[in-house]
Amino acid sequence: MPQTKLHAISPRPFHWLLCQLLLVVAVAVPPARAELLSDTDLGRKVMVDYIVHFAHHFQWPIEVFNGSGAPFRICVMGEEALVAPLTARFHRHRIQGRMVALETVNDGETMRARRCQIVVMGDGLEAGHMAEAVGALEFFPVLTVSDVSRFTHIGGMVAFAGTGNNMALRLNKTRLDRADLDMGNSVFRLTRTVK
Repeated sequence: MPQTKLHAISPRPFHWLLCQLLLVVAVAVPPARAELLSDTDLGRKVMVDYIVHFAHHFQWPIEVFNGSGAPFRICVMGEEALVAPLTARFHRHRIQGRMVALETVNDGETMRARRCQIVVMGDGLEAGHMAEAVGALEFFPVLTVSDVSRFTHIGGMVAFAGTGNNMALRLNKTRLDRADLDMGNSVFRLTRTVK
């Protein structure tokens, strides 16, 4: 009777195959996105309230406006969820005697964004594009605002930090100074309990 030879299977190919499979799975599954303040109705309301507050308490150089009838422009870039609440809040609203004009600015339209007084940036922009947009606005009197993580680290001026019951603001004073934007003392009330 012929004997059957048993061949040992090397663990090496199996281990290599398992590592390749895990690598494919790791690349295919993006990391979970952290919850942002703008993800909830209450969070969006808080952000809109603060944007109204900023509009009334920051001072823009008068030369940024083309005449006495020029609107106060609030622009939204990559943050679709805030368009409706901002539109509702600023309907027929005046800031420093000027009617508010709400505009949507697309990715790459930095020349249009430079004509805005406030630009609200959201996570609809890719991280690299957001850094480029913030960089393109650096020396212009445009207040940049976002709830995206590490926004002030990439050069943004005001970041909403936290979700849930507590919210804080992070300010990039260097960028505010470079943009020649003066802020009133009330902006320094940096934390808020959300009810």
